[in-house]
Amino acid sequence: EIKAGDTITLTVRRNNAEKDLTIVTGTKDDGSAMIGVYIDPTFDMPVDITISIDGIGGPSAGTMFALGIIDKMTKDDEANGVVIAGTGTMDVSGDVGAIGGIRQKLEGARRDGATWFLAPESNCDEVVGHIPDGLHVASIATLHEAREAMTAIGAGKGSTLATCSAG
Repeated sequence: EIKAGDTITLTVRRNNAEKDLTIVTGTKDDGSAMIGVYIDPTFDMPVDITISIDGIGGPSAGTMFALGIIDKMTKDDEANGVVIAGTGTMDVSGDVGAIGGIRQKLEGARRDGATWFLAPESNCDEVVGHIPDGLHVASIATLHEAREAMTAIGAGKGSTLATCSAG
């Protein structure tokens, strides 16, 4: 019964308190009414974190920043001295997302001494056939998988990891 452009009232519960919100409905492509919700999660971090990002632009370092923070907060050196490079966006749920320019990042990682590279699973089609000699690639889709890969590589068990493959 609601038409595009109608004013409606929604009741929202936040922190166990209810609040009525008045909004105007939008218009879908077919002319019917719609509403949208934008979720803006906030987090109270249990520790203060400061990251220096001079010369880094864009979100593609998210996964490696997250791993770096984990590394600083744990006493073990999970990588055991192995030079591991990687890339991938990081969302609030820990999912690793695709990035641009992965072929160049593979080359740069090898040039700078990395022997392993953590690649977003969603970029695997761009990785296959473009891995520099001497660089091994592990395919990751989540922060949890990235940390497990880092630990496996440090333990000398990198050959057990999923990699990017054709198909």
